[in-house]
Amino acid sequence: MDWQLLLLALEAALYPTLIAAVVILLNQPRRVVLVGAYLAGGLTISIGLGCALVFGAQGALDKHGSSSTLSWSADLAIGGLALILAVALATRSDERLRARRAARREAKHPPKPKDEEKEPWSQRLLAGGSAPIVFFAALAINLPGAAYLIGLKDIAAGHHSTGAAIGLILAFNAIMFVMAEIPFVGLLVAPEATERLVTRTNAWFSRNGRTIAMVLSGVLGAFLVVRGISHS
Repeated sequence: MDWQLLLLALEAALYPTLIAAVVILLNQPRRVVLVGAYLAGGLTISIGLGCALVFGAQGALDKHGSSSTLSWSADLAIGGLALILAVALATRSDERLRARRAARREAKHPPKPKDEEKEPWSQRLLAGGSAPIVFFAALAINLPGAAYLIGLKDIAAGHHSTGAAIGLILAFNAIMFVMAEIPFVGLLVAPEATERLVTRTNAWFSRNGRTIAMVLSGVLGAFLVVRGISHS
């Protein structure tokens, strides 16, 4: 794995939703089984879609020719969107947009009392305590994000052998899911220390979520735009 793929994998690993899901599962009775089911579901969908996208893209590139135009144009497009997101987070434009949407919803539908408000569907599924449900919830929650999609594009454009491409996809996912892999192993060897560590990590993400998202979007966007311009 080259340094660019490694950078993208580390970027993809800083995924607050993943650690939040692990925190929910740690509060369930069969937490080792449930964290394992979540990890299995997440890796299944991520690796499965990764292989499908890489080999589909390789087939298209073999049929239609050079990948250079696709490569730099995709970098510029996704990099530009990431920079726009970083600016929106920095200026809190997203908060104003959500507030306007909430106001329109409240105008049409009066808000429910606090005790009648429902938790997000993903949280309700994860808190249900069923390993099969957690597995299938992980399939929906862990669809590929921007950094992973760019990584898959790079793997496809590298024209690797089938074995090498699968190896890169597996290595990328091993890094990307480290926030769930470490707690899973920790539950087996030091459950109490693992629970405290995951809870503190989740609290840190909650306090600094906007800053983390802004920095990650800015770094990813700048990296992709510079790389796209240099390859155009």
